[in-house]
Amino acid sequence: PFENRGAEVGVTLHHPHGQIYAYPVVPPVPARMQQMAAEHFARHGRALLERHIQLERRDGQRMLYEGDHAVAFVPVCARYPYEVWIAPRRPLASVADLEAAGRKDFARALKTVVLKYDGLWQRPFPYIMVFHQAPTDGEPHPEAHLHVEFYPPYRMPNRLKFLAGSEIGAGVFTADTDPDRTAAELQRVEVSLD
Repeated sequence: PFENRGAEVGVTLHHPHGQIYAYPVVPPVPARMQQMAAEHFARHGRALLERHIQLERRDGQRMLYEGDHAVAFVPVCARYPYEVWIAPRRPLASVADLEAAGRKDFARALKTVVLKYDGLWQRPFPYIMVFHQAPTDGEPHPEAHLHVEFYPPYRMPNRLKFLAGSEIGAGVFTADTDPDRTAAELQRVEVSLD
């Protein structure tokens, strides 16, 4: 599942809209993520993203939302200047595994991030939002950890982040921003969910 928002990410509709794609195979990006998660789980007995979240929470510098069940943060490994990840604090395979309190907290984290984006430059902030879940192949996936990744196209007001030769050709992202700095900018945006 994904959602697109804004002409800058190629949408033709003037409102955020999502779609769900189903493939006969696990696509390359989630396949690689799942492979790394499975290897980490085999070595350490816990989900890789669970460990990443633990380290982000301990550091605290890039946290945007920390609820009882969900977190939102600019990952230390951000590829896009204002990239944000949202995840349940404990590993869950899919959205369907969220219980009522977890669903509510996950929704608060999503709303917090979107409001922070919109408040940053006082306008609707474009993004691509992608859900990452466990494969639905009928096998157990204890290594899986549901999460959402936001890929905003701007690197600063009125300047888009275009992928360069290294990023497209080699698949290696070169970030020209510091995740700590962009997280601090987003942290300063006050939002009200009431």
